[in-house]
Amino acid sequence: MSHYSKVLLLTLTITLGWSCDGLLAQGLGNSPYSSLGMGEFYGDAYSDNSGMGQSGVSTASGFQVNNLNPALWVRNRFTTLDIGLIGQYKNITSGQQSQRNAGGNLGYVSLSFPVSSRWVIGANLKPYSFIDYENQSSRPVIGTAANARYITSGKGGINKASITNSVQIHKYLSLGLETSYFFGNVRRASEVTVENVPGTTIISEEMVSLNQRTTYSDIAFRAGAAGRIPLRKDNKLNLNLGGAYSFSTRLNAASTTSFDLTQSSFPITTDTLENNLNGGLTIPEQFQVGASLEWPFKLILSADYSRQNWSGYRNFSNSSEGLTDVNRIHLGAEYLPKFTSLKYFDLVRYRVGFSYGNTPYVVGGTNVNDANISLGFTFPMGRGYQNFLSVALIAGQRGSSGSGQIKEQYGRVVLGITLLERWFIKQKLD
Repeated sequence: MSHYSKVLLLTLTITLGWSCDGLLAQGLGNSPYSSLGMGEFYGDAYSDNSGMGQSGVSTASGFQVNNLNPALWVRNRFTTLDIGLIGQYKNITSGQQSQRNAGGNLGYVSLSFPVSSRWVIGANLKPYSFIDYENQSSRPVIGTAANARYITSGKGGINKASITNSVQIHKYLSLGLETSYFFGNVRRASEVTVENVPGTTIISEEMVSLNQRTTYSDIAFRAGAAGRIPLRKDNKLNLNLGGAYSFSTRLNAASTTSFDLTQSSFPITTDTLENNLNGGLTIPEQFQVGASLEWPFKLILSADYSRQNWSGYRNFSNSSEGLTDVNRIHLGAEYLPKFTSLKYFDLVRYRVGFSYGNTPYVVGGTNVNDANISLGFTFPMGRGYQNFLSVALIAGQRGSSGSGQIKEQYGRVVLGITLLERWFIKQKLD
């Protein structure tokens, strides 16, 4: 094994060890909408697809892992390690109030491993959704001079570890199956604090809190297919078609609820109301279809449509929480100036994209919509330019200032590092 291979393996080992420990309960900053349903979603797009409006169900370059469709992993002919980081800045507005916050997290770790020229096995670890919110309000306690402060908060998330099998069953057709293990936990709390008023001795400061911790785990499946139709001789122009289907699954869940009473910061009463109460959480099915025109090593024009039936969602209490089905469109383009050039910037891939649709959330009888635009770049690096550094810049808005909704204006950065290793090419001695 080459020195480079050892470095790649060491990097993967360290990253996976760190991510398994630090991935849990991490988010991208305060998100009021994450109090609904499963929270806010990361999505399946990696750095390159993120720069194309999160499109790409039908096509893949083979230089980076395309996680939007399990059938496209077979395009990776070399062992490929993809690592992604996500950072987000958000401005939240509700009426006359506003808040700014930022956050970041590991986005994904993937390893694509070619077993043969027609079969690729892949493994990845990534966050699926996160919950991160805190709401505060206060009002006077009737009959006293004291005030009561109410705080509801939630933190945590669900993560996803997957094994993907992707096979080429025909020169122009491939199939894939992703088997995933979902795991994670969510902590929610409701607190009421009765605050003593300075200069009075009417009441001591007391706090009553109800805390709930729920853990989730189970297996789910996603299948995909991708086809390529040559429109010109020698594959100079191709029509690509692709689709992916995520099966509905009900995650196993266990919930523990406790009650705490403190006075002047000293605990008075602690009681466990429910201990490891069994239940479940339903993740609904999802459809993704896409088409693209590809001028190989030159230009890709991509269009996708996705739908997830969130009306079929059920939480631990078997409630739908009023969620609605999600429909989104994704449009993107990728341009490579000149694949055979010796000039560096002729080898940089440039991307632009747009995405629009509704979220699962309904506020005041109105859907909360989300729209974003994106730019992306992939820079070759290393000896022989066989590795890549990708950057996606996304700007968007979710919700509006009307109908009681909260408007979130966000900027997101997805940074991806791709390492290729030609492990299975036999070394020749002169």
